[in-house]
Amino acid sequence: MTDVVVFHHAQGLTDGVRRFADQLRAAGHRVTVPDLYDGKTFGTLEDGIAYAQEIGFDTIIERGRAAAEGLPNEIVYAGFSLGVLPAQALAQTRPGARGALLFHACVPVSEFGGSWPDLTPVQVHGMDADPFFAEEDLGAARELIKTAPDAELFLYPGDKHLFADSSLPDYEQAAAALVLQRVLGLLAIAGRIRSDPAGRDERALLGQFLDFQRATVLAKTEGLNREQMTRRHEPSALTLAGMLYHLAAVEEIWMEVRFLGLPMREPWAGVDFEADPEWEFRTGAELEPEELRQRYREACERSRPAAAQAASLDQESALAIRDGGRFTLRWVLLHLLEETARHAGHADLLREAIDGTIGE
Repeated sequence: MTDVVVFHHAQGLTDGVRRFADQLRAAGHRVTVPDLYDGKTFGTLEDGIAYAQEIGFDTIIERGRAAAEGLPNEIVYAGFSLGVLPAQALAQTRPGARGALLFHACVPVSEFGGSWPDLTPVQVHGMDADPFFAEEDLGAARELIKTAPDAELFLYPGDKHLFADSSLPDYEQAAAALVLQRVLGLLAIAGRIRSDPAGRDERALLGQFLDFQRATVLAKTEGLNREQMTRRHEPSALTLAGMLYHLAAVEEIWMEVRFLGLPMREPWAGVDFEADPEWEFRTGAELEPEELRQRYREACERSRPAAAQAASLDQESALAIRDGGRFTLRWVLLHLLEETARHAGHADLLREAIDGTIGE
């Protein structure tokens, strides 16, 4: 799980920017979306730019700084076009930045201090024939790529400016889906646990590593339709749909049923897994992609408090397993971590085979 703040573009906090933030939340991230215009939105880019010029670009940056106060220092800053100004300023000048996402714009690094901070990944996304981006900001983006070791520039064919905002005429679905996949990759990297200092709580550390793998699995399914989610790659019968349904079952059965002793939820309660051990792998194909993602997200959300509220990592399970023994919370968290990480590797290969997408 990664903290993210998303700054809107010159037309204001549109429904498309809100939906983009919701997609990041759906992948398990905590997202803040400040309104730098105090509720104003504009029907055209030209009107929005005129308003930004009226209040001043320095004011936009300062409003962004004010919005970041109270948020964790360890955060990823994202900006759409005009929103790149506060996003880039904060990424370069506020200590602790975990990353930056610059959509449709890029400012020369010299504007905010002269160098990009070490160990801070950054992505720049824009269309190669967008007159706003290609003629004004592409040079700054290329210079950033040269000087920052963890910087990436992604160019998309086309001349649209706000192509990642689904509520505007410039929206390009295919390009926006690719943007989202790449963004989720950066957020997965940003959410990594960078060190293990003495005194770190072991339960929290196990939870952080497990959440990283959970987010990776979800990221590998984002933007795919039902046919893609159920596509097999010979000779394996494994699909992303079946795998995601299986991981939801793993979370619910191990944490809720076996560890806490709660009743088994449907549909698992009505399944004879002894007679049909591949049931969830097969029937996952019958569900829509978002149904599968939501079932898995909800299972993970229930697992987290179950782990957090246990007396200690040595607390034993309510139910015994096949050998008659009980397991501890430590054991089941490690088991979930192993199971989820193994399938995250499968998901990585399946996603690349489906549409060529690679990366975390």
